[in-house]
Parts: sequence; structure tokens; C-alpha cells
Amino acid sequence: MKKPLFTVLLLAASLTAMADGLTVRQCLPLDKAQNVDINASVKIIFTENIELGDGHCTFNGKVVTATVMSMIATLEIPVLDYGTTYTVSVEEGAFVSKADASKKNTAFAFSFTTKERPLPEPRLFDAIVASDGTGDYTSVQAAVNGAPANRTKPWLIFVRNGVYNEVLRIPENKPFIHLIGEDPDNTIIQYKICCDFSLNGGYTGHDTSKYTVEEWETYAHNFNAGHAKNSQGIDAMAYIDAKNFYSENISYYNLWGYDERNYPQALAVWCTKDRTAFYNCRAYSYQDTWRTPSSANFRQYVKDCFIEGNVDFIYCNGDVFFDSCHINIVKNHLPTEEAGWIVAPSHDGAKWGYIFNNCFLSSEVAGDTIYLGRAWIAQPKTVFLNLQLDDKICLHPKGWDSHFGNAIPIVFADWHTRNADGTLNDNSERNNYYWYEGGQGIVDGYAQQYITNAEAARYTFDNVIPGTDAWRPDIMTRRLPAPFLTVGDTHISWEPVPYAICYEVRHEGRFVTFTLDTRYPFTGDASQWQVRAVNEYGARGILSAGAGTAIGNPLSETTTVISSECFDLSGRRVAANTPGMLIERRTLSDGTTRTVRILNKY
Repeated sequence: MKKPLFTVLLLAASLTAMADGLTVRQCLPLDKAQNVDINASVKIIFTENIELGDGHCTFNGKVVTATVMSMIATLEIPVLDYGTTYTVSVEEGAFVSKADASKKNTAFAFSFTTKERPLPEPRLFDAIVASDGTGDYTSVQAAVNGAPANRTKPWLIFVRNGVYNEVLRIPENKPFIHLIGEDPDNTIIQYKICCDFSLNGGYTGHDTSKYTVEEWETYAHNFNAGHAKNSQGIDAMAYIDAKNFYSENISYYNLWGYDERNYPQALAVWCTKDRTAFYNCRAYSYQDTWRTPSSANFRQYVKDCFIEGNVDFIYCNGDVFFDSCHINIVKNHLPTEEAGWIVAPSHDGAKWGYIFNNCFLSSEVAGDTIYLGRAWIAQPKTVFLNLQLDDKICLHPKGWDSHFGNAIPIVFADWHTRNADGTLNDNSERNNYYWYEGGQGIVDGYAQQYITNAEAARYTFDNVIPGTDAWRPDIMTRRLPAPFLTVGDTHISWEPVPYAICYEVRHEGRFVTFTLDTRYPFTGDASQWQVRAVNEYGARGILSAGAGTAIGNPLSETTTVISSECFDLSGRRVAANTPGMLIERRTLSDGTTRTVRILNKY
């Protein structure tokens, strides 16, 4: 009979302390446990109240931090992956008795294995948007309107290449919208809209008592002419008011900021709720391009995205993890224009705030001095880790502007920022003093401007994003490997790709269809046909080589490899020296790409 989870476990000798030492009652997950959920926490339960000692705990060989409450030690572990064995090792003296510090644990270890990733059910996209009329809708908003309310699983909308001139509104009752673009270069949602109703492109949300009849008549004329139709009183081009939104491969343009290069606010993207994620998307404006969630408890994950602006163009609240993103500063070339500020946070209790990890910062104009950010409201938090500067960026030695809104930040810091030549940027003069004018005079204070290596190591996806509900947007962004195509007399075919729900067929670089089958009829040159797998979140995998193209063919004498990236068979990007079978995608000097299978021996 299966024992209850909290049945006292008679641990092996390695898990039992001396009679005069600290005794372990139970480890969770249990030693050698199988099929452990990837959202499981790792806990060590003792027979008495404990405190941290001098020893270390390691998780698969990496030192991890433990937090203690009463008799329970909880390890801060990385997020778990499917089908993986993990080993926890606890050094002698990692924990001591709270009542008697001379009582400490002996060294011990335990291991467990997570469950295999469940296979999703085959399915096609729920809707296809195509501007040429070949899909289910010609408008992105129409596809959103057609989605059912109150979903608990992803509703997959595929947006084909095209320019969609419309505002985007996703209401609160439409969670789990997954908006998947075909190609960010050519899948564009755009509109000209800003926060001032009296301007061509303004919106409907201002107090009419503050403006003249003539101003309102001007606005009404512009509104009726289509400049701000369907804005619903929201000044953002794309306004996502629902949880569990995911988008990839789409460019979001607010044409007011992008074209005018001027004030006022002109948001390209604004997500208000928890659990929103973007992969390989782009956002363009000038002031306030990207507005993050309004609540301190809400999370957002932004991976491999491009965000462009000049004035406070990433701002607001929430715990937001920007992973390997490209941030670009633009100018309007007016002589009065200052160089720019990236962030203007208004955190009011967020645990982590904004984390920029392994991001790239570029500038349109060389030599202009820019700030990483300035405080807006409440108690902002922002950390840049391993920020890479391009050769046009001139980062102000202070890093952060000392005066703007009504806030004294908690932490405004950057760690291991590098110049274009690879040298560390000099951060010895970083600002830590901030002030603003309060109702009773000047309010000032100090913020943390440096972080240690140990502190930097804690600003990870694992710590910031999953939370108590174990949200895992990193799994959404994983690319499934490319199918290997074979050619028959009338069909191309391929082996099923694990975890694929369907397959996208392309011909001569153009989308053809999605299919549940692993074979498709072809005409003409088989090498012009390609296939990619789609995962359960709608994320499209690595595109195959052309049918009948031998993988690994030698390069021509005039063709060289410009860059390459490797993926394991689950579609995760990995280092090129990772043991096992990998898929390598090479970008060649002639502008083409080639997919190669490689086997690294253990």
C-alpha cells in the first residue's frame, strides 16, 4: 500500500545524525523518488528548530541557498526539468540546532527523478489571420473577438505576414490568448495613437472640462477620420488586459512615437495582468514604448525581444525578467532633446522589480549620453546583469538620473556591464542619491547602486518568474527540433517530432498550411518544401532543410559559416559542446541557413 507523503521515513545511515547531533526526520522529495513533479520544492525536515550553519548545500553540484523556518529548511533550487535526476548534497554543519549551536547535522545526500514531460494532444491552430483573405480573419482584433471567453488552456491564433493597421484590445475575460506571428520582420500590428486627444492620433480618455470646444471639434474630426477609432479610451496601441497572454514573432508599432519621434506618451504594448510573456517580438515608439503590469505581484517574461524608444520607454510595476533582449535608443534630432532614459519604474512592493539579463544596448546616434533610468513612483527596483553596450552608446558615469518623479529607489544597479570592446564599463561613479520635491519640501534618500557577485547570482529566472504557482514561460519558448524530410513519388514525409501538436508546411519560403499528418503531397522541386513542428503553446520550432537536401552536405568553397546555434532534441538552445545528439542551425555567408545533425560523444 502506498504510504502517505508525510509518513516518517526511516532514513539510511547517511541521513541519520549521531544521538548527540541534529537529526533529520524527512527529506522531500523522498530519497530515490520517481515521477516527481517539476514544480516540486526541496525541503529537509528536522526533529527540532534549526538555524543555518557554516556548511553548504549543493544541487547537482551547484551551491544553493537554504531558507529556514522552524524545523524546515527549504532549498532555493533552479527550476526543474522533465525526466531528470537531481542529487542534493548537504555538508556537515550546514544546519545547527537553534537551542544548541553545538548540535549540527552530519553530511548526507538524497536524489530524486522528475516525471517525463506529458505528450500533448494533436491539434491545429484555432484561428489563422491573413491580410490577403486566405485565413479565418483579416484582422487580428477580429480573431481575438472570435476567441471564447474564460479559457483555461491556450487559444492559438496564427498571424500570417502582413501589416495590420489596427489597435489591439484583449479584454480581461479572454485569458490564454497565444498570438503567434509568422515572422517579426513582416508580421506587423501598427497604429498611430497617443495620450493627447487634441493631437492627430489622440484617444478618448481625457477630461473634457480641461479643453476648449475648438479642441474637441478638432479631436472629433480626427477621430471620425479614423485616426483613433476603436481606441476605447486607451492610449496604447496594443492593450492586453488578460492573464496568460503569450506572443511571439510579432512587431508592435505605435506610429505616433515611431514616425513623429516626439512626445507625448505613445505606448506600443501595455500588459496589465499577471503571467504575460513575449518571445522574439519587437516594440517601437518614442516615449513609454513598453508598459509593464500595474501590480507589484504580477510577472512578465520577455525573451529575445527588441524594444525601441527614448524617454522612460520601459516603465511601471511588476516583477519583469528581460532575457537576452535588444534595447535601442533613438533620437528626434531636436537641439533641445536629451539623450534618453531606458526605465522609469514605479514598484510598490515588488520582490525583484526589473531584471535585465544578458541584454544588448544600442544607440541610433553616437556620443549622446544616456541614463539606464530614473525613479518614477514608490520604491523602484532595477538591475542590469551582463549588459553589453554597442560602440555608439555613451553611458553616463552616474548611470542613473537622480531626480524625476516622486520616488526614492531601493536598488538601481548594474553588474558586469561591458563596453563594445569587451572591457568592463567603469561603474565607480554610479549614483546612489535621489531626491524629489514633496509637499513639505525636498525628499531625498539613498539607493543601492552596486550588487555583489553573490547577489547577482540570485537574480535568475528561477527565482523571479515561476513563483508559488510554478509558472514556466521558458518552456513555451523552447524550439522543437527540425524534422528530417524524405521524398517519395508524390509526398514528402518525416518522423513524428516529440511534443509536437502539428506541423507547419512551407513552400518556397511561404506558408502553405498546418497539418496533423507526417506526410504531405508536393509538386515541383522537393527541395523547395520545408516543415517545422509546433509545440502545445503554438511556438514554432526549427525549420527543416528542404526535402531531399542531404543534411551535412559540405559547404561550397565560397561559402562560410557566419554564426551557428545548437539545440537539443527537445528544442532547447544548448552549448555547442553539450554531449548527445544536437541540431545545429548554421547561418551562411550567402544568406541561407543550413540545419545539421551532430553527435557529441560523452
